[in-house]
Amino acid sequence: MSKREDKKKIGRKKRGEIIKADMVPYIDYSTNQLIEMLESPEAQKRTIAAMMLGDKREKEVIEPLCYSLKIEKALYSRIAISEALGKMGESAVVPVADLLGQIGNNQEIELPKKYFNKKSYPLVRDMAARTLVKIGKPATTYLIQLLESEKDIFIKQQAIDALGSIASKTGDYRSLKPIINCFDNIAGINQEDINLSDENMDKVTLWKIIRSLSAFKNSKEAVGCIILVLNNFPDPQLQWESARSLGQIGVSSPEVLEILSKMEESDDIEIKKAAKNAMISLEKDL
Repeated sequence: MSKREDKKKIGRKKRGEIIKADMVPYIDYSTNQLIEMLESPEAQKRTIAAMMLGDKREKEVIEPLCYSLKIEKALYSRIAISEALGKMGESAVVPVADLLGQIGNNQEIELPKKYFNKKSYPLVRDMAARTLVKIGKPATTYLIQLLESEKDIFIKQQAIDALGSIASKTGDYRSLKPIINCFDNIAGINQEDINLSDENMDKVTLWKIIRSLSAFKNSKEAVGCIILVLNNFPDPQLQWESARSLGQIGVSSPEVLEILSKMEESDDIEIKKAAKNAMISLEKDL
């Protein structure tokens, strides 16, 4: 092993990466011992504790796991805690949802610079939403309640993220109508009119809604919302994200194809790229 590879391996261990053999000495640990191990100064031990607690699936471990998820700094330990909570099912929905908007301090406050930026590792701020996605369908009902009643904008945004990802992963489309209702409220829609002068409209939330709508395959309702955005909001970020979502939804109507064709001629390289990729996706579905 080269010095560079050895350095990387040491770095991964410090961030809590383990192999299965590392868990063997702790097989006979009780639930309480594993809960205590979540507070170990060694990241690898915290990872081991989370993985073994997840396998136990005991309700009493949900609260300490949620606390650990909120404060954990080590990457692999954080992922292990999220995976453990994901195994808990419906019992963990409310405790994990209570962490939405509460983890990390770099919440999204502006539109992205590029139309799609795939990240290799989950960001701290996304961990609660990602954990709810691991729980899946049992989280949908409560997330819809949050979407409809929550006042905190970051919590609402992360609920939208989670609902879209759950719909994409599981085919649970119960959240489509609530997301469209949220779209109507955020965009200031009154029947056929869109309020372009509302300075309080949160475009980051609108961008997240556009992304979430990409999960609803073959939904003409989702396409209708996105076309409203394309026709009324000139922001490049909203334009290219709308194009991407149209490609993912997969409705190849003449109107959609015409819109994307015109967008391929845009002077904005990101809009052009997004429209081209969307057209390719739609052509595959034909």
